[in-house]
Amino acid sequence: MKNRFSRRNFLRGTVALGFGAVGSSLLSACAPPTSGTAAEVGESGATGEVIEIRVQTPGNRIQETEFSIDEFNKRQGAIVAISETIPYNELVKKTEVGFVSGTLQDCVYGHNKWYKFNAYRGVYMGLDELIDSNPPDDFADFFPLGIEGLRFEGTLYCLPSIIKPGPVSALYWNKNLLADAGIDEPDDTWTLMDVEEAARAVTDPDNGIFGFECPFDSDLHRLACITRAFGDPTTADKRGWPIDEEGKKFRLLEPLISDAMPWLINMVNDQVMPRGADDIEGGLFDSGRIAFQIASIGELVRYNETSGDRFEVGYMVQPPGPDGRRGSCIEGNQWMLNSQTAQVDGAWEVLKALTDKESNVWGAVNSTKIPARKSAYLDPKVNEVNPLYGLSVPIMEEWLEPFPMVWNLRYNEVFQVYAQELAFVVEGEKSWDEYANTIYDKVQEIVDEDRPPKAIG
Repeated sequence: MKNRFSRRNFLRGTVALGFGAVGSSLLSACAPPTSGTAAEVGESGATGEVIEIRVQTPGNRIQETEFSIDEFNKRQGAIVAISETIPYNELVKKTEVGFVSGTLQDCVYGHNKWYKFNAYRGVYMGLDELIDSNPPDDFADFFPLGIEGLRFEGTLYCLPSIIKPGPVSALYWNKNLLADAGIDEPDDTWTLMDVEEAARAVTDPDNGIFGFECPFDSDLHRLACITRAFGDPTTADKRGWPIDEEGKKFRLLEPLISDAMPWLINMVNDQVMPRGADDIEGGLFDSGRIAFQIASIGELVRYNETSGDRFEVGYMVQPPGPDGRRGSCIEGNQWMLNSQTAQVDGAWEVLKALTDKESNVWGAVNSTKIPARKSAYLDPKVNEVNPLYGLSVPIMEEWLEPFPMVWNLRYNEVFQVYAQELAFVVEGEKSWDEYANTIYDKVQEIVDEDRPPKAIG
């Protein structure tokens, strides 16, 4: 399994994320600037000067972001978008520091993990009035369930860049390994239990072959994609949600979650799923060592490239659980306006360009970027590259369930403690029966904390 958490890495990550007492104190202690060069230009650009809009380009999406910026700049004259690349793992910290110091870019990138936290603190600008008065092209083209899940206390603070049916929402398999073992390939009648049965039949630990991999132990939004597949086949049954509907209870020890977790951990203990020590450079699935892999729908392009002529990759949307329920979790990335920007109208035009139909299609065709618009999911050019997009639309429209945000918005703390503590079980240092209560207690302790103080307001 990947993404193991050591205690040292946990502490380092907490500091880098800037959440908790230290991050909140930093924001509370610093007031935003009240004037600056950008403000002197004026909202309408009345001085005749070109309005420059700074864009916080994420380091893992340079190609796609700069395509959108280049296309925007070709169409515009009075407004120029400028890309400023930030390593993805530094976005949280640099957004916070930039906001406090008044140097944050006009257009800001984010993820579900911290999007609502920063909306609460006043870092992002509410967009509903701008959407009403100067809407993006075909706003209804963004998946409605995705938009609804991105509202914070009724207000939308972003335009989505990526909306996935979940971070682990597709089943991939190594056709060669299945054929060698005499196992039929999956079809749309399979459930996750059928995958387990086939995975166990393929497993050959003596020769370094594992049957199955799914990163359920890295965070709660990946776990949710699995546990939500358990229960009655209706979205009304929320027993599989790892965090309850109010965001106030960690359901690790409740029915369905407490059934799904041992099911997964037993596969690890039986060597059907790998442990951290089994990882190899390049990845186990990419290297032909895993029969079944549950991962993002965007991974198909990469898997086809890395498998080369060594093995053929099969794929389908993630099968349902034993009773036909689909597991899903709204997850992805967003573009926001810095609430301090002096160039609201110009920045809004750039924000719309970063998320327009052309950018959605180009990113999906030319990279592994997952779109946020239905038209891109159904686009013929996109599906020629990755047919999983078209196959996922029914889930996006009918089954898409919320990100497991906790009520106090401390998700980054919650998921890190979950991963750190569960690692003791996954790596075989503790048994599930002896350590499940400890995992629950440590996560629930954070869920029970108050919200951090707001940055402004």
